[in-house]
Amino acid sequence: MSKIAKLSGLVKYRRHILGMVNQKNYEKSQEAVLEKYGMDKLPSVKPADVFALYPPSSDTFKITTDFSYGISPENDYYFLCRFANALKAKRYFEIGTWLGLSARNVSDNLDDSSEIYSLDIPFDHPDIAIFKIPQHIFGYYARDKKNVHFLKSDSMKFDPTKYRKSCELVFIDGNHSQEYVENDTRIALDLTKDNNSVIAWHDYYLLGELNKNVLCGILNALPKENHKHIYHLQQSNMAIYSPQFYFKPAEEKKWDIPDRAFTINMKYEI
Repeated sequence: MSKIAKLSGLVKYRRHILGMVNQKNYEKSQEAVLEKYGMDKLPSVKPADVFALYPPSSDTFKITTDFSYGISPENDYYFLCRFANALKAKRYFEIGTWLGLSARNVSDNLDDSSEIYSLDIPFDHPDIAIFKIPQHIFGYYARDKKNVHFLKSDSMKFDPTKYRKSCELVFIDGNHSQEYVENDTRIALDLTKDNNSVIAWHDYYLLGELNKNVLCGILNALPKENHKHIYHLQQSNMAIYSPQFYFKPAEEKKWDIPDRAFTINMKYEI
């Protein structure tokens, strides 16, 4: 083996070891956050218990989806629309536009007078180039909705002043790193209208696993005295919060069948 080949191998091995060390350190920092707050996961609440507090005017909502990569499952869109309906939301704000399906679904299930704001990174953001994301996909499904307003900014640099204390429902589904979840949660707290308002975080569960980035970000951003109002909404991937939430935690058994299911009528539009 040549000296160059040996050196190349050593460099790769060093990078591998450093990567493992960095990952271990990151996991330790997450465990330190969870230990600080005495929590390893959020208590769960059944959807029926939540919507007894927030009864919607309808149990049936029109949901649009294309089942493509990176979008929310249709049950999460359903719950998001149900919250918007029950809250009679006049202002809905989301961080993370992507294809625009959450904005589209909320718009479809609210009165036309409601305002939908969707924030995502600008087209000159480095992530656009790194991941080779075509510009035309952002907000694609909500482009024809007159009450959907697209905002462009890295949320770390976003000034929420114009929208402060005006939103009944805020949905966080942008960058899922702990740092961004903390930042976006603080923005959401500034946006909520009153104590009836709801914040929802997507991908608290990701591919069936607890997403500690999201959990740690939430716990760090919300005042500790408000942690008792955060729950995982069963039958969804979402965490939810409102000062009004005082639920008896639902029992969680890995192989339990939920006491309620969905009825779905589907139409494939060509």
